[in-house]
Amino acid sequence: MKTGTLNNDGATYTYTWKVPERAGPGPGDGSSVLAMYHSHTDEVADTYGGLIGPMVITRAGMARADGSPTDVDREVFNLFEVADENQSPWLQHNIDRFAGDPSSVNPDDDEFHESNLMHEINGYVYGNGPHVVLDAGQRVRWYLIGMGTEVDLHTPHWHGNTLTTPMGMRMDMTELLPGTMQILNMVPDNPGTWLYHCHVNDHILAGMMTEYEVR
Repeated sequence: MKTGTLNNDGATYTYTWKVPERAGPGPGDGSSVLAMYHSHTDEVADTYGGLIGPMVITRAGMARADGSPTDVDREVFNLFEVADENQSPWLQHNIDRFAGDPSSVNPDDDEFHESNLMHEINGYVYGNGPHVVLDAGQRVRWYLIGMGTEVDLHTPHWHGNTLTTPMGMRMDMTELLPGTMQILNMVPDNPGTWLYHCHVNDHILAGMMTEYEVR
């Protein structure tokens, strides 16, 4: 059972989800699996506006008090998406707030439209977001989500260290399609600051990259 609160107009609402066994790890899974929540009010616009996130379901008997699996030291969550901010409900708000002269902005202009296609990892491009910092020897579980359109074919690639799937396959790259999720485990043993990016060439050029550090 997972409980969360939402503050809206001064009120507090509590939502409780009961998790059936069929939603948890199967026989071939590790100690936790990944699910995704997102808005269905206006699914496309709302997800581009940020109403999307991960849910982790841990195997019964293997969860700490906070729900994290006992055989993992660190959990990392990443969303890979070409976010079309032209379809976000925040578009006009952002124009009014950030454009020097909002009246000069034409939302139908092709170049403006192209500039709002954010090739992002967790909402950031070109490594401008917070970097993941890991310790060598940590048991790290990476949870990956892909979302978007036909251009959202992603191949996350880690430099410097390798990962394993729950079935034991070793790799330094995996694949994501829109609406799919992947779980990979890493025990980093190569200290340094390493590039982490989507390996689709157009996405590299558009900034779908960041770094992670191993201490």
